[in-house]
Amino acid sequence: MAAVLCAMLENRDSALDSGHPELKFAIIASGYKLDDSRWTYLYEQPLRTPSLHMYGVLDTMIHVSKSIDLRRAFAHSVELSTLGA
Repeated sequence: MAAVLCAMLENRDSALDSGHPELKFAIIASGYKLDDSRWTYLYEQPLRTPSLHMYGVLDTMIHVSKSIDLRRAFAHSVELSTLGA
């Protein structure tokens, strides 16, 4: 959800029109892109919010490839991986 919020705050044409400023940074643990086609537009442009993406290489709930795919949607990202799940 953190990535969705970043995208919606960056894209003022989106469904969220709160007047809230863009986030200064995001910390995302085991994140992934939403698979629903209604939300794919959120990832069409690289997200500008600086982000830290953390995930466990052996995570059995969220496959590491999904977390890496989300990290690549951010223009300014840092990755932290552990062996743990």
